[in-house]
Amino acid sequence: MAPHAGVSHRGAMPAPDHRATSAIAPVDLATLVLLGALWGAAYLFSRIAAPEVGALWVGVARVGIAAAVLLALTGSGTIRAIRSRPRQFLIVGLTSSAIPFTLIAVAALTLPTALGGLLNATTPLFTALFSVGILGQRLTTRTLVGMGFGLAAVVVLLGWSPLEIGPATVVAALAALGAAANFGIAGVVARRWMADVPPMHLAAGQMTVATLVLLPLALASGVPAAPTPGAVVALVAIGVGSTALAWPLYFRTLRRSTATAASTVTFIIPGFAIAWGALVLGEAPGPGTAAGIALVIVSLVLVLDVRLPRPSRAIRPVSEPAAGPPLTAGRAALPAEA
Repeated sequence: MAPHAGVSHRGAMPAPDHRATSAIAPVDLATLVLLGALWGAAYLFSRIAAPEVGALWVGVARVGIAAAVLLALTGSGTIRAIRSRPRQFLIVGLTSSAIPFTLIAVAALTLPTALGGLLNATTPLFTALFSVGILGQRLTTRTLVGMGFGLAAVVVLLGWSPLEIGPATVVAALAALGAAANFGIAGVVARRWMADVPPMHLAAGQMTVATLVLLPLALASGVPAAPTPGAVVALVAIGVGSTALAWPLYFRTLRRSTATAASTVTFIIPGFAIAWGALVLGEAPGPGTAAGIALVIVSLVLVLDVRLPRPSRAIRPVSEPAAGPPLTAGRAALPAEA
């Protein structure tokens, strides 16, 4: 469920703002931390609500509430956008919202919050893989090595988990990885087909389409019993906070900085998922979680091509014209997007 270099795993990128720089302002850094908390909490909210209402209804509530909020903000522009390319919105709505949100809730029925968040952090690996077939990009050696570390992380997280490796655990793990794979597909497809759609209209449109798809399925499965107040709070929070609120915050940061700088939220989400699970549900992370975190971080660093800043060149004399653009202070550790 995490954005990554150049592609958001929940939608297309807005048009680049040429005023954006590679240095990230303190307010944007604080926003990224808030986004990590909101998206990391989605696994907590799913784990609270799913046992009471079922995974499918968690998905319906999440996209339905988010669609209502975002449609109120975007108005008729979203409806026009959907009508202009219904097939593309259907594909993106399914792969970015309807399917992965439901699969996350399926995983939450069995997996601890920390494990679900860490497995979903593999989204950039799937995006890199699907970019080969859809966008015609090539896998570099660095990316392939990163994928290897990501696979090792999955093995360690499951093999070193206190959970018994039975059918339920395997299904839950596959659901979490399936959600990550769908986010990866959605980001690549949206980047190719819908890069010209305004970000807020894209977000509202995909949530609206996802609601229209999931609601009939949920009604056909039967209406669940009335949830407890705690589950109701979790459903509202995941729809408003983790979905509808998070989108504008992310796009605001993306316009003010760069896609690469904004992608650092991918590193923040698992930490908050672990913290929320420990604080609210008393889920104590074990040594397998620590080892998994390390492998996931190494994998993301390689796949997202995170590099340390190069030392600044010697300053030229004022009288000697400098070739190329001037160096700027406060350059971020992540490279700027082209």
